[in-house]
Amino acid sequence: MLASAALVILVSRCSCLQFSYPIFDTSNEADFGFSPGSGIADGALQITPSTGNMSHRSGRVLYTRETLKLWNSKRTALTSFATEFVLNILPRNGTGEGMAFFLTNNPQLPGNSSGPWLGVTNNQTDGSPANRVVAVEFDTRKSTMDDLDGNHVGLDVNTVESLFTYPLSNVSIVLSSGSDVRVGVQYDGASTVLSIGALQEGHVFTHELLIDLSQFLLEDISFGFAASTGEFTQLNQIKSWNFVTIGDDRGGHRKKVGLLVALMTLLTLAIAGGSCLAFYVWRRVTWQRRQAYRNLEKMIDARGPIRFKLRELRSATANFSPDRKLGRGGFGTVYLGYLPKMNMEVAVKRVSTTSTAAGNNNNSSSNSNRGEKEFVAEVNTISRLSHRNLVKLMGWCHERGELLLVYEYFPMGSLDKLLYSSDANNNERTEQQQQQELSWERRFKIICGVASALEYLHHGSSQRVLHRDVKASNVMLDAEYAPRLGDFGLARVVHLDGATHHSTQAVAGTRGYMAYETLFTGRASLDTDVYAFGVFAMEVLTGRSPGAPVLHYDGDDDDDHHHHHGSRRGKPMYIVDWVWKLYGEGRAPRAVDAARWTRRRWSAW
Repeated sequence: MLASAALVILVSRCSCLQFSYPIFDTSNEADFGFSPGSGIADGALQITPSTGNMSHRSGRVLYTRETLKLWNSKRTALTSFATEFVLNILPRNGTGEGMAFFLTNNPQLPGNSSGPWLGVTNNQTDGSPANRVVAVEFDTRKSTMDDLDGNHVGLDVNTVESLFTYPLSNVSIVLSSGSDVRVGVQYDGASTVLSIGALQEGHVFTHELLIDLSQFLLEDISFGFAASTGEFTQLNQIKSWNFVTIGDDRGGHRKKVGLLVALMTLLTLAIAGGSCLAFYVWRRVTWQRRQAYRNLEKMIDARGPIRFKLRELRSATANFSPDRKLGRGGFGTVYLGYLPKMNMEVAVKRVSTTSTAAGNNNNSSSNSNRGEKEFVAEVNTISRLSHRNLVKLMGWCHERGELLLVYEYFPMGSLDKLLYSSDANNNERTEQQQQQELSWERRFKIICGVASALEYLHHGSSQRVLHRDVKASNVMLDAEYAPRLGDFGLARVVHLDGATHHSTQAVAGTRGYMAYETLFTGRASLDTDVYAFGVFAMEVLTGRSPGAPVLHYDGDDDDDHHHHHGSRRGKPMYIVDWVWKLYGEGRAPRAVDAARWTRRRWSAW
């Protein structure tokens, strides 16, 4: 996958427990302990047998080169760890039963642990504190009345009756579909927050809960994977696995660390860089923080933009008439306004104090604070900036609970409206009009302009700024089709010298444009901004939405022909995977926006 292939970081030296297996082969067998029937085959850990008698079986695979120390030598802090793995469950005869990532002080596979026991416990031991096992389960069959359904994730402590369960069908993830599921599990020893994330074909699940592992586990922990089958069978496979700890203070020899997948490095650095504090603050939104946002005027007055009166902006927008509505963004609605004193049209953004971010916090008080936070962030960030490819903030208003931002107005509108086959009034345009409006030269100019703006934010302004939401709908076009990057509601200034990242609890950004590590960790960086820009560039070139699947036809010379005429079935893929697939097949030019380019013109290019 493009993100995994491109984002790789070299970590020079580390005393923590860490390893990375991008693929498995028989040379890795000495690193693991296998229960009977488990092993390595087809480039993956096979947790239950992959051949022969596969029904009513259970298995475990544990990492055996080292144990995980649950706390440091002085017993002053629990160890933090992060793991990322790709699981693949392939049905053979129906589906059943499931698999789990687990931590335990009893590494041996329990007898008679097939079926609903998932290789974690059995009928005699289930529920006993002596089990000393904590597991994140991925269940593919409703075996008992207590099971939520046949497609859920859960947290098990000494029993397969989960403390927490979530139906993955709610987020369109299907464990037993045969498609890879990328899973992230992170434990913050300081705050005792366990974070679980899963990603399958663009669909995302995330959840966090408090659990003090020291209440259930002893110091030296074995860890790995368990799985089971019943009357119905499936392959329970782990195709890659990365793991890293921090804070275990093992003090032994320092080992040379090779290449780690960027996701794991980012997870580790997030812990080392202070995500414990971020978790704590986010979960305990205090009265002092709420009071700070009551003083918005004090925070903004010195920043430079004009402070407008509410009555001026109500008059300018005809009291925010629906007829003046230009569009809606992540944190508010934008209206067309006219300021008689300045004799000019403006775009007025009415920031919502009840909208939600890309995360899944639905608390109204928290959302209100978030809306105010985005308002302050946008004013304080954009007012410091000056670049020809950035939208100019002209002023603001905070009055009677209204949060309003005033920008220069661009009659051409946002790029996405021109990119996707209909104008602002949803009237279809002819192919000739589309080509004239977004010629290759103009597209190239737009991509270069946004790149210039992003380079300025990262390296050219007085403070490094992470935009965190680069996408076509946030790019405005002037009369000459010059791009202006806007919507700084999610932008953050990196205050520390040399710092390159910003960590949050909620996932910030737009799915389809976000790097995979951001989905799991909420961590933004220069690299994730550049990743979003890369997706944006693909969007401009292909005319395809990053959030909508594209039909791919292996080895064929004309995807669009089959798309329209249905001569054979294509495989749905998202834009990054689709372009990467075409590139690997030597057919990258086929990704170009076919609706706007003739073969002759593209061939000439």
